Amino acid sequence: MNPIVINGTVLCDPITGIPRFVYEVVTRLDPLLEGTGLDVRLCYRDDGRPLHLPELKNIKIVPLKAIKYSYNLVVLPRYLRKHHAFYVGLASDMLMTRRSVVVLHDIRPLVMKTDRAFFRFKFWFHCLSTKWFARRVFTVSDNQRHLISERLGIPLDKIGVTYNGWEHLQNVQPDMTVFDKLPGVKKKEYYYALGSLAGHKNFKWVREVAARNPDKTFVVAGGKDLAAFGSAEADAAQNTSNIFYPGYVTDGQNKALMQNCKGFLHPAVFEGFGIPPLEALSLGAPIALARASCLPELYGDTARYFDPYDYDVDLDALFAKPAAPPDKVLAKYSWEKTARFWLDEIKKCAEA
Repeated sequence: MNPIVINGTVLCDPITGIPRFVYEVVTRLDPLLEGTGLDVRLCYRDDGRPLHLPELKNIKIVPLKAIKYSYNLVVLPRYLRKHHAFYVGLASDMLMTRRSVVVLHDIRPLVMKTDRAFFRFKFWFHCLSTKWFARRVFTVSDNQRHLISERLGIPLDKIGVTYNGWEHLQNVQPDMTVFDKLPGVKKKEYYYALGSLAGHKNFKWVREVAARNPDKTFVVAGGKDLAAFGSAEADAAQNTSNIFYPGYVTDGQNKALMQNCKGFLHPAVFEGFGIPPLEALSLGAPIALARASCLPELYGDTARYFDPYDYDVDLDALFAKPAAPPDKVLAKYSWEKTARFWLDEIKKCAEA
């Protein structure tokens, strides 16, 4: 059987979003490999940063010395050829090798002009590499599956779907000290939003709604500094006195904020999947989402929905609407199921 190589370089980054997907799949796949005889390796660019992984028993960790751009272009492909290995790219990391499958989490840079032109061009080229070389492409929602097919001309039957999960918060202790940095925020009396604060997350909606509802409190967590929006946006955000910004939050802090919010808001206009609403559902928080992108497909009647461009929303009326229990959604989207899905796919790759 062929060795399987997973690209783990993203696990040197903070474990959110796509790195979260890779981390959860790899750590849950590892025990499933026991006794299968499969040779699975996780290669990563060894540039001095630590790899955020616990000790693995069945997946071999392979550090490869390389500078940033030579890793995907030269070093990793050379390793694959030398070991006659099959490549599994779980993090939208595309290589020009035909013995490969790739998870393309979303194609936002091809749809929205929120990124720099050079980055969009580079992403477009990478997507074409996936179209031309990968034997099979996966994404994280049916919405993205159809969008990828339409924009890249990849047949639908060549695109599979592999979902995200929520169990990573189960064993996390809520860190209530986060409220120490949020004076004036009372438990169960604030609306919470979590994201990167990038343009497609539509943070502007929260700011505009907050400005129209000065009697309500909002907490917006995310890793980017407000200056990333530009001076006008940053000034407007800072002048909205009923929004509080804790900045980047740990899993424990995020859990505390979700468990104690009045409602979770997710105004994103574009998502591949959108893990935060799933986290909120798993912790018992009521959720309200933008009626956009993949969100209605994934969350169905467990959520309330709003127009992401309408700022005159009545939050009390919105959250008073009934919503279905989250049980079916939580059962469908599971890291454990996704790991077992990838065990089956890796078996096919090993025999290819």
